[in-house]
Amino acid sequence: MKISLDWISDFVDLSDLEPQTIADRLTLSTAEVEGFEILQRAVEGVLVGEVVAAAPIAAGDGGEEKTLTLTTVDCGKRKYTTVCGAPNVRVGMKAAFAPPGVILASGQTIAVAAVAGHQSEGVLCSPMELGMSRWHEVLLECPVSIANGTPLVEFIPPQDVIVEIDNKSLTHRPDLWGHYAFARELAAIFGRPLRTLPMVDLAQYDKLPAYPLSIEDADGCPCYGCLEFEVAAGQPAPLVMQRRLHALGQRTYNLMVDVTNYAMLELAQPTHAFDGNRVSAIRVATMGKAGTFTTLDEQERRMAPDDLLIWNEKEPVALAGVMGGLNTEVEPSTTKILLESANFKGSRIRRTSVRLDLRTESAQRFEKSQPPVNVKVGIARILQLIQDAGAKPNVTSRFTVAGDLKEAFRPLILEPGALQAMAGADISHKEVVSILQSLGFQARYESDGRLRVGVPPHRSEKDISIPADITEEVLRVYGYGKIEPRMPAMPLAPLFLEKPLQTEHKVRRLLAASHGFVEVQNYGWTDDRWLAQLGFTPQRPLELKNPSTQTTRYLRTTLLPNLLALVRPNRTHRDAFRLFELGRVYRADQQGGSHETTHVAGVSVAPANQPSAEDHFRAIKGAIEDIARAIGCGFRFEPSAEVLSPWQVADHWVAILRDGRGVGSLGLLAGPVRETVAQEDQVVWFELAMDELAGEIYPEIHYAAPPIYPGSWQDFSLVWDVGEGFAALDSRLNGFSHPLVLRREFLYYYKGKGMEPGTASYSYRYWIGAWDHTLSSEEIEDFRNALLGFLQSNEIRLRA
Repeated sequence: MKISLDWISDFVDLSDLEPQTIADRLTLSTAEVEGFEILQRAVEGVLVGEVVAAAPIAAGDGGEEKTLTLTTVDCGKRKYTTVCGAPNVRVGMKAAFAPPGVILASGQTIAVAAVAGHQSEGVLCSPMELGMSRWHEVLLECPVSIANGTPLVEFIPPQDVIVEIDNKSLTHRPDLWGHYAFARELAAIFGRPLRTLPMVDLAQYDKLPAYPLSIEDADGCPCYGCLEFEVAAGQPAPLVMQRRLHALGQRTYNLMVDVTNYAMLELAQPTHAFDGNRVSAIRVATMGKAGTFTTLDEQERRMAPDDLLIWNEKEPVALAGVMGGLNTEVEPSTTKILLESANFKGSRIRRTSVRLDLRTESAQRFEKSQPPVNVKVGIARILQLIQDAGAKPNVTSRFTVAGDLKEAFRPLILEPGALQAMAGADISHKEVVSILQSLGFQARYESDGRLRVGVPPHRSEKDISIPADITEEVLRVYGYGKIEPRMPAMPLAPLFLEKPLQTEHKVRRLLAASHGFVEVQNYGWTDDRWLAQLGFTPQRPLELKNPSTQTTRYLRTTLLPNLLALVRPNRTHRDAFRLFELGRVYRADQQGGSHETTHVAGVSVAPANQPSAEDHFRAIKGAIEDIARAIGCGFRFEPSAEVLSPWQVADHWVAILRDGRGVGSLGLLAGPVRETVAQEDQVVWFELAMDELAGEIYPEIHYAAPPIYPGSWQDFSLVWDVGEGFAALDSRLNGFSHPLVLRREFLYYYKGKGMEPGTASYSYRYWIGAWDHTLSSEEIEDFRNALLGFLQSNEIRLRA
C-alpha cells in the first residue's frame, strides 16, 4: 500500500514536517512504514499545448515502415512543429509539450532535430518522459479547459513523497486502504485539523426514479448501491487527479475510469462504472452453474457455480468485487453511466480472486471487509469529483440501495476507570475525549464516570467491538512511549499446589521414566463382549443414557479390563512391554447417586519364563514400592486366597495396604484368564486408588548412612495357617528384635504341591550387619539361633 503526501495535503497540513518524522510516527501509532521515496518529475519548462494540425508520415529502414505523425502544437505565444509516434495524438487534443532546452526524466535535453526527414522542434510527452510513472504508450492528455502555453508545473508539482505501508499491518483496518483515513490518522497524531471530505448531497435526487435493483445472494452482497447519470465519459481527467494516480502506479484513461480509481485510492471503496446504454436492470446473484465470462482485460474466464456476479437481468456484466465485464466497458464515446458502489463478503471475493489468479486492487480491498457505509460515501464523492472536473453530470435516477448501509454510530460503554486500568497510565478525561473525537469517534464521560463511546460507521466491526479496542485507540495516539514502565503490583503469596494433581504427576513420571511403562488413554466405558470373555461382572456400574453402541452402555468400575484388552494387539508388535493408565472410575452408591474416583493401573507383559514369573512379579512390586517412597508413605503386601475378579486368581495376587487400609492390588495372571488375555505369556498387573495415596508433595526424607562394612542376608520360609492370615504372621514377627537386624523384607507366598492342607509358605529375608566391623561367622550363627528360638517359642515352623 502506497500513499502520497501530496494527496494527504488536501485534508491535513503537514508541510512543516519531515517525511522521516511522519513515517516514524505512523509506524508507532498506526501501521508499519516500510520506507518512503522522493518522486522527482521533469515538469520544469514543459507547457500545455494544443495539437492544431496532424498529418501522418512514413518512416522506415530496410523496407520496414512505421507510421509517425507530423503535428503542429500551439503553445500560446508560439507554434511548434514536431514528429510524434503516440497512437492517441489527434487534432484538438491538449498534451504536455517539451520545447527545446527542457530536460526530460531520462536526462535527455530537448533540441531541434530532424526526424524522418522533418524538422522536430520539441516532444509531446508521455507520463514516463515526465517522470510521473512507467507508462509510456500514450501521451499525457490534458483537459481542454487549460489555456495553451500554461506551464505544466502549475498543475503537476516537480516533487512528491510516496510512503510505502506494510500491507500486513492493515489487515484489520479496511479503512486504511484509502488516503482519507490516513489523513485522519495523521491529523490525530500531530494534533492538526482535518478538512472535511467534499461530497455531493445525494438527498437532492430522492424524487427521481429508483433504478431497478435486486440482491439474490444477501450473504455474498450485504449492500449494493447505484446511480445513473449522463456525462461525457471520454474527456481527460483533471491533471491533479492524473498526477496522483500515476504517482501510485495507476495508468490514466479518461474521466470516468480515472475518477472511480481515484475514489478507490482515496476512500478504500472500490466502485465500477458501466456503460449506461448497455444495462437496464441490476441483479446480484451467483453464476449458478459452470460457465465463462469475459472480463475487461479481454480474458475469457471459467466461472464456478458459487462465483458472485453482477447481472443485467439475465446477462452477466461484472465479476463482483474483482473486475468489470468487457461487454459493458466505458468507452471514449460513452455518455450515459451507471455507477456501482457495493459491499461484498470478503471471503467470497478472496476465494474467487485467488482461484482465477486475478488479484486486482478492488479485490484486495473487498477482502478486508469494507464497512457498508462506504457504499453511499463512494458515490457521493465521485459525483463531487466529476463536478469539480467541470463535467456537470445530469443525474437521471435517485441513489438506489438494497441492503443495510449501517450509517449509525455503534455504542460502547467503558466502566469508570476501566480505560486507565487497561492502559496502565493516568490519562485525563479531557485528553481521552479529544483523542477519540480526532479519530472520528463520539465520546463523552457520564456523571458516574462511565465513558460512552460511539464507534463511527467507517470503522470495521471486526476492528472495534470491545472496550479494549477503545483503549488501544487512545493509547496509540497518546503514545506508548509516555507510559511509565513498572512492575505490576500484586500481593505475594505462596503458590497454591493441588496435592492430588501433583501426586498424579509424580506417579506418571516414575512409571514412565523409571520403570519403562507407556501411558495409554482408554475410553471411560467398557465393552460387554470383552467383559464376558473375561468372565467379569461389574458391581453397581453406571449406565450411559446415550451410549455409542449397545455393548458399551456401562462406565468402567476398574481400569484393568480395558488395559488387559490391549495386551494381544500390542503383543503382535513387541515381545515385552508395559502399559499404564491413570484415569477415573465410576460406581453407583447405595443411595442411588454416583461415586467417582481416580485410579492408576498397569500391565507388564513378558514371554513365558523370560524372566521367571517370580522375578517379573518382584520387578513390578518394586515399582509399586517406589511409588510409596515417592509420596512418602509405606505399603504392606498381604497375600490373599480370595477370588474377587477373574484376574485375581487365588494365591496369585496380594492386597496392597496403607496403614491397614486396602489401597490396591498386585498380581500375576493365571488359569483361563491368562489364556484369554495373553495365551502363554506372563502378565503382571496392578491397580491403585489414587485418592488413597495423597501425601506430602515434598515428603521429609530421613537419611541413614549405609554400613561401611559388608553385611549379609538370611532367607527363611515359614509355614503358617492360611486361616489366621498373613497379617497375623507379620504382626507376630514384629516381636523379634536383634542388634544385627537392619530390616525385614517379605519375598513371596506359596501354596501348592508339598504343602499341608490349610497351610502356606511365606518367605522372608532378614538383612543383617554391623556399623563398626565385618560380621563374623559366629555372629551370623548367633543371629540364626536367636531367630530360630523366637520362631519355636511362637509356634512358627520352618519349611523343610
